[in-house]
Amino acid sequence: MGVRRAPSVASIVSLVFAACATAETVRAEYGFDASNFQGKHACAREVRMASPTTVRDVSEIAHAYARVKANGAGHSWHRGLFCAVGAEDEEEGVNVDTRGVRSATVGDERWWIDDGGEVVRCDAGVITRDLLNGLAARGYTLPAFPWFIDQTIGGACATASHGSSLHGNSLASQLVALTIVHADGSVKHYDEKTTNTALFNALRANLGRLGIVVDVTLRIVPNTLVTRRNENLSPDDFVADMQRVQDIVRACEKRHGKENTDDTWACAIKTDEIKALDEQQLFWYIPLEELTRVSYERSSPMPTFTAYDERALSPELSQKHFGTLSASNVNALVKRQPRSAPRDVTAAVTLMGSENLARNWAQQWRRATAENILPETDEQSDSYLTMTERQYEMHDRFGYEQLEVGVPLRKAGTCARAFRDALYGDARLSGGFRSQALLRFIGPEQAWLAPTHGRAGTMYVNIEDFVKYSRVVDRMANEKFQKAVDVLRSSACDGRLHWGKFGFPKPGCFDGAAEYGVAFCHFGCQVHALDPSGKFRGDSDALTFAGIDFEKCCGTDGLFRDGVDGCACALTDRAPASACADWSED
Repeated sequence: MGVRRAPSVASIVSLVFAACATAETVRAEYGFDASNFQGKHACAREVRMASPTTVRDVSEIAHAYARVKANGAGHSWHRGLFCAVGAEDEEEGVNVDTRGVRSATVGDERWWIDDGGEVVRCDAGVITRDLLNGLAARGYTLPAFPWFIDQTIGGACATASHGSSLHGNSLASQLVALTIVHADGSVKHYDEKTTNTALFNALRANLGRLGIVVDVTLRIVPNTLVTRRNENLSPDDFVADMQRVQDIVRACEKRHGKENTDDTWACAIKTDEIKALDEQQLFWYIPLEELTRVSYERSSPMPTFTAYDERALSPELSQKHFGTLSASNVNALVKRQPRSAPRDVTAAVTLMGSENLARNWAQQWRRATAENILPETDEQSDSYLTMTERQYEMHDRFGYEQLEVGVPLRKAGTCARAFRDALYGDARLSGGFRSQALLRFIGPEQAWLAPTHGRAGTMYVNIEDFVKYSRVVDRMANEKFQKAVDVLRSSACDGRLHWGKFGFPKPGCFDGAAEYGVAFCHFGCQVHALDPSGKFRGDSDALTFAGIDFEKCCGTDGLFRDGVDGCACALTDRAPASACADWSED
């Protein structure tokens, strides 16, 4: 009789992973309560909820309530950005679920493609995956799109969500028009051709701070064939690559001036090293000390955008679905959260908290993502990296936090080295990770509050904390993950936080003026003009502007007059560094 061996740690982890992947799925039902798609980061119980279907519904709600925030499919880890009010607020607040709002609808479809195939106008509440599928059926796709495509297209645009493209950039850059409900209930349509530049640069990545977006118009491209390839490399190889990228950008800065982003970028993108970053993405399996680089070869160049059908910029479509005014409509639309709220749909996996199993989990994630990166030639919409539905279902089961920072390419080498050394040096911060990091590259963007603004190229670093929710009771501190975030936010990296992700500091500790410079106040000028009462400020001070005199300092061009007549883009209510030791608001 043979000796019965105890199952290995790797086999145990595989069984847990497989069980979660094959068990009957209990999908998060966003809209059940005011929390995110996993039932976490719950808003105060005082927050009410509404699921309107017409633009008129949205208008009435915005007009009737003092505090309002738009929500989509709940794919956010930044509670302050998606909650209308906090528990301490006296004003009533409503979270407006935009998924059912019809604005750009034509017949049974919720989008309209212009005859020239240059743009698509779409209801803001449409799920990005559905829009991509609908475009593919017509032979089109978006120039670039995120890994996470189960969020609404309006929310993805509002937070400058992105793939990896130096030309298509984020969805905020692909936006050419939008329809929005403002604080007074008015409905206005804006487009990049006729709208004041300062205002449109605020609307591109509006963060829900300027109103409730009901439809968006985006550039589209032919869904051409793209060949995907991958190769493995070591962390040292990656650091060397990023150092070469950094050296090129800094050489261009020296030639054109550090503040001259446009000419610096035009200089840098002529080089082979920077060109190679276009559409390139990397998975960094941190505990395994391995990376996989995914690159693409297009069958035809990315097209140059030309004129598009002016009907895409007309407000007529929204007016068709404006609905009928009803005095009692608001009371019928707005409801309290269920008594059972908040409902967490994830389950704690105790093994996830064991640092000894970090490599085993990383190996399972590597196997799970293998299907995303297999070498093949397919249509762009299928070749670019996105989360599969199977992976999404797994994310409904494992509780986690997702955090992302945008690092300027002028610091890409310095940052990559500092991050590698922190992960694998004496501190061994790699033990705080289970899933892979995802790295992508974006060119400069016009949106005032895109993390890429004012920078000659950006490297995005997306990381996840699966340890935090591994306990059945209470949360588990993941100090190594937190210290790794500290590196990405340090002067070695100058990483700007992605607005929809986890990791924003507690109240008083995030200084937008310091992070974005005068661009933060350019955005503030539009907030002052469109939402002077702070209806859309949410349960956060990340987008508040204490001490800044917008009446005096915003010019007729919509720009903040920094340094003129005593005007300074500087907040006066930020806490001292000593009070901000805890890096996260949670």
